[in-house]
Amino acid sequence: MASTEVELYGRKTFFIAPDTSLIPKSYLEEFMLLGYQAYVINDDYVCPMQTKVREIIKLYPESILYFNIDASIEGIDWKSYISELQEFIGHEILIGIFYLSRQNPQDEEKIKKLYVDNIHVQAGCFALSAHNHDNFDSILKVLEKAGARGRRNHVRAFCDSSSCVKFERNGKSCTANLLDINISYFRCDLQTNTESIEIFEKVHNVSINVNGAVFVSDAVLIMKRIMNGKTLCIFMFIKSDGTPDLEKEAEKKLNQKIYQIVLNENTEKLQAAFRVAEK
Repeated sequence: MASTEVELYGRKTFFIAPDTSLIPKSYLEEFMLLGYQAYVINDDYVCPMQTKVREIIKLYPESILYFNIDASIEGIDWKSYISELQEFIGHEILIGIFYLSRQNPQDEEKIKKLYVDNIHVQAGCFALSAHNHDNFDSILKVLEKAGARGRRNHVRAFCDSSSCVKFERNGKSCTANLLDINISYFRCDLQTNTESIEIFEKVHNVSINVNGAVFVSDAVLIMKRIMNGKTLCIFMFIKSDGTPDLEKEAEKKLNQKIYQIVLNENTEKLQAAFRVAEK
């Protein structure tokens, strides 16, 4: 990915061997809502963690890796491993660390001095505390500083062939193939009775089926293009009072679905790479 694309689309973030009670799924979903793609890589039987990291670097050479330096993983001494990895990958992949907060502040200063000042990890570090509601904000600040989101605010999910949009217009039923969607917009191929639909026209009670998850919202057409006999349209979600965005319940439901789609897509790609690498 070119540097300009990284600035626009951001970087995928991988938390390596975390305590998932401290970085739960709800955090990852909320990061997605804010425009961040964050994933957890567990230490399991599929292949060694070193192999997983190598395959992530191959598949996502613009990503950010945060290593849990408190995790005990066979064959890894974190100081040596991260130092060697930092030297090997150069500046394409960004590396950071995280750890369980220490009771003695001096111990945390030693950690920061070693990894940030001496090894020069570029993506920073953060501490997590058990039962601490500030953990989310601590991680978010580090992600923001590392440029994980980029300039694009929303993560887009590509929809399967069963996904569709339905609404009534001028007393007639209109249907569309739903192509892709994010938390604020969706793109579709309108099928019938829509040749005269105008930019900024509002449609009400739009039924949107996203890979089997259905919700209803109003929307406004903001872009239309006729290509190869298809009417490609981009709609923006609006509330019943005409203001931008989805109602909260619909927003939560859609964000969970987008997270699931994007997670499944990247998990399948990674798992396939891990299995091949281990043969």
